[in-house]
Amino acid sequence: MVVNGNDIGLYVNNQLIGCLTSANFSSTNQEIDVTCKDDDGARKVLPGGQSSEISFDGMFNPAATYGFQDLVALNANRTRVFIKMSYDSTDSLTVSAYAYLNKIEWSGPLNAASTFSGTFTIDGEWSYSIT
Repeated sequence: MVVNGNDIGLYVNNQLIGCLTSANFSSTNQEIDVTCKDDDGARKVLPGGQSSEISFDGMFNPAATYGFQDLVALNANRTRVFIKMSYDSTDSLTVSAYAYLNKIEWSGPLNAASTFSGTFTIDGEWSYSIT
């Protein structure tokens, strides 16, 4: 079974962000190089820090219950919030963390929908659950 992207939501403090068109989770494990001269050229590494983020895109809808206006306030006030990206089904997968909305963009193109995008930078560890 392939998951329909429409079934994946992005939530801030358990409120669904309205009118999103995409949400993307990304996590990178940094590495510490511990290769020695006597390793015969084989590279060896140790796990280092981890940086993670959730980015999103949406269409500006002033009537959204939780939307762009709320996100602008998070960014302006540098508010740390609980976020989760979740697939809602009987085999549900959820990624959750505390994060800051460190990037927000708003676009007003000619003869097209007004859009917004942003990036939550995860502060500390993130977790996942499968239920």
